[in-house]
Amino acid sequence: MGDINVFTGPMKCGKTQKILDEAQRQQIAGRNIQVFKPKLDNRFSSNEVISRKGYKLQAIEINNVQEIKNYDADVYVIDEFQFLNGDVSELNDLAKKGKKFYISGLNLTSERKPFGKMGDLLCMADNVQMLTAVCEVCHNDNAIYTYFKGKNKTGDVLVGDNCYMPLCRKCYEKLINENK
Repeated sequence: MGDINVFTGPMKCGKTQKILDEAQRQQIAGRNIQVFKPKLDNRFSSNEVISRKGYKLQAIEINNVQEIKNYDADVYVIDEFQFLNGDVSELNDLAKKGKKFYISGLNLTSERKPFGKMGDLLCMADNVQMLTAVCEVCHNDNAIYTYFKGKNKTGDVLVGDNCYMPLCRKCYEKLINENK
């Protein structure tokens, strides 16, 4: 039996580094891995998953969770899962067949709502590690939210560090109330 392992939290908390570390461990163990990333996320590279520390692995770009089943592997590593579409139960079916998953993704939008399919994924995961970042306002090391810095009139999802920052609960509430 396989398993589904998820690293989640706000931006800049180390989610991508965690899945890349796990990918390296699985490679050392001799397992065949496949790395995936959403086509939407081309911030650092279109064909690599890259951590803020500079560690990187070649990746296959996908839009939909179902595309993963077209690739045979022992271990599937998926970055920025919140940007993918499709039926999350596909992962559960593959885990039942002995496949392992290491997945990173933002759990919440900047409005503190479940982000994309992450809520569904978290409900079926075997292991969930909630990570925290450093608050960019007060430097508390318990930032749990991602805050949108600008005014997005279109409602589109914007990708990039220049638009968002991690905040602790206190600073998030303060900025939300100031911008009402």
